[in-house]
Amino acid sequence: MTMRPLTRKRQMLFDVCIVSSILAAMVITFFSISHGIYDVFPYFYLIPIILIAFARPNLAIYSTVAVGWIYVALVFTLGLPDLKLYALATIWFYIFVSLGVLISTYSQVYRKEGEKSCGAYYNSQAGVFSYDKRTFKIRDANRKFANMIRYDCDDLMAKSLPDLIPDKEERESFITKVRDLRRVGDIEVKFRAWDGSMRWALVSAAETGDPGVICTVVDITDNKLAQEALTQANKKLNLLNNVTRHDILNQLTALLGYLEISKADNKDPSMEKYFERELQAATAIRNQILFTRDYQNIGVHSPLWHNVAETVSLATASIDPRAILVNVNIPPVEIYADPLLEKVFYNLIENSIRHGEHVTEISVRTVERADSLDIIVEDNGVGIPEANKEKIFRREFFKNTGFGLFLSREILAITNLVITENGTPGKGARFVIRVPREHFRSIPGHGSGISPQKK
Repeated sequence: MTMRPLTRKRQMLFDVCIVSSILAAMVITFFSISHGIYDVFPYFYLIPIILIAFARPNLAIYSTVAVGWIYVALVFTLGLPDLKLYALATIWFYIFVSLGVLISTYSQVYRKEGEKSCGAYYNSQAGVFSYDKRTFKIRDANRKFANMIRYDCDDLMAKSLPDLIPDKEERESFITKVRDLRRVGDIEVKFRAWDGSMRWALVSAAETGDPGVICTVVDITDNKLAQEALTQANKKLNLLNNVTRHDILNQLTALLGYLEISKADNKDPSMEKYFERELQAATAIRNQILFTRDYQNIGVHSPLWHNVAETVSLATASIDPRAILVNVNIPPVEIYADPLLEKVFYNLIENSIRHGEHVTEISVRTVERADSLDIIVEDNGVGIPEANKEKIFRREFFKNTGFGLFLSREILAITNLVITENGTPGKGARFVIRVPREHFRSIPGHGSGISPQKK
């Protein structure tokens, strides 16, 4: 088991024990000499000497000399004038000092080796923790692992493996592998963090000589989220490609049919070449659309962490506000979303400007909840009728809106972000983007970053 650093509290406890043992030895010396007992009490001075050499190795020589002088002074002061007693006291003095020097020298070497081990353990760039293989109690953890699952190191000592790996099947599989193989590497494990979110990690574990298991942990949560988001993105894009391609091909089929009819009914020979070129162009478009079918499984860019305030600013910069005030009140926070997130805010703001009729103000703000962050985009326009609140996100609903809101919902859904509209008809539209807890974070260097606002 890796040696824990000597904390200030433990150091103070050692100091109290040292002082108490010295006082106890002095009292025992006084009692023994007063009752003519000269053989036993010197041994009691070994206790503070050993404690000093271990807890204060840098001061051990001076401290053991001081303890030795205390012993000699008491013997010479309280004892009878006896040359044998004085000689014995002098011998014990040299024994105390020699023993203190030897123990302190060993303690300093041991501590240096321990500090090297502690440095590798507690300052490692990988998370490290250990647990008791019999009780499954957490025995130790470094700051990297504690930060990964958002605990304080001391708080982790009160936890057990079932608290951190709540999935029973996954936990028992991990424990069985460690027990059977005694050393395992790169096992995917899902840890539950302090705030209830789940963190994915690659864990390597090995049994130690004592009844403990030491584990190294590498956080792969962002990679897992990226993989899952990429899978969802491919599904969404494939669906969109299929639907769009199908609609275009239907229109092209109709166009080619009408061109063939127009060509057959044509009585002007000079128009023949134009009909031929139109047929060639339409056929080329049809072939190109069919060609895209072979590429529908190509992957897209992985999701990213976006500074929300900057993303909204970039989206509004490319829109003509038409004397409409756009008020952005976003704290320093990032969300995990597809690279097309800017397009989402562009669509929402542009939709308000285009269809709000008498919009004079658009606001973008956030509200933090227990398990999510709401990003709210609202205006003071005509609003959206209750019957259309869900329809506007469907591909079948147009009303000159195109695919903007449909695509916005699809872009957000790639990383499990949900958008709804819950404004009051006649008073304005209100779009709410709900971001799960594990998909948003405060920007480093800006404190908590998020402060709850009124709903």
